[in-house]
Amino acid sequence: MTVRAVLFDWEGTLARQGAEPVPAACAAVADYAARNLGVAARPADLERAFTAVLPHRAPSGGDRAPEIRGMLGQAFTWLGWPASAGDVEAAARVFFEAASRGLQVFDDARAVLASLKYRGYRAGVVSNSIFPAEYWRPLVNSLGLAGYLETFVSSADVGLAKPNPSPFRRALADLGIPPHEAIFVGDTPATDIAGARAAGLRAILLDRHGRRREAAGYLVIQRLSALADVLGEGLSPLAGP
Repeated sequence: MTVRAVLFDWEGTLARQGAEPVPAACAAVADYAARNLGVAARPADLERAFTAVLPHRAPSGGDRAPEIRGMLGQAFTWLGWPASAGDVEAAARVFFEAASRGLQVFDDARAVLASLKYRGYRAGVVSNSIFPAEYWRPLVNSLGLAGYLETFVSSADVGLAKPNPSPFRRALADLGIPPHEAIFVGDTPATDIAGARAAGLRAILLDRHGRRREAAGYLVIQRLSALADVLGEGLSPLAGP
């Protein structure tokens, strides 16, 4: 069966965080609030409030996806900080900038994306992220990946998180590709693999630590460069969704 597109999860698959991002991001937002909202803002207070509104379990197919502006709005209300919608938007961008500062692209990701583009495959990202895609696109560009990724779909924009099939369907619609002509590569079985298969895509689990075995319906690879072998074989080992 012809494959025309490869979709990827973002964090853990193409990119990774360095240090835990929430403390630095909350410190940056607290500084913004102290300077712009006229409040005595302590980073520890904001971190506690923000942590309280974070989801505390893995998403299921029917869960609404959290979004940074709504989360910060709730945290500000809990703390009694007066903030307009514009203030929350500005604070959300401050949060994103600080949280994403340590983000790094995996060594093998750039080469694989370049190879896919050279071979004529289309590529994109489907991410469970609290940040909308409009925040991500400038960073993706600065990381040198914009020329390889035709779409970046965030659950924050869709309103539903993986494993719900809606984020995958949004990416396929952006590319104009039917699900049977695309594969998805991700590092989390419960969200990435289950969601991709629910959307009708074939799925590949990226397990960089070699801890998982192949299961019915999907392959397991330990490095992204193995995609070249899989695609070269026409995906014959892959079971349908």
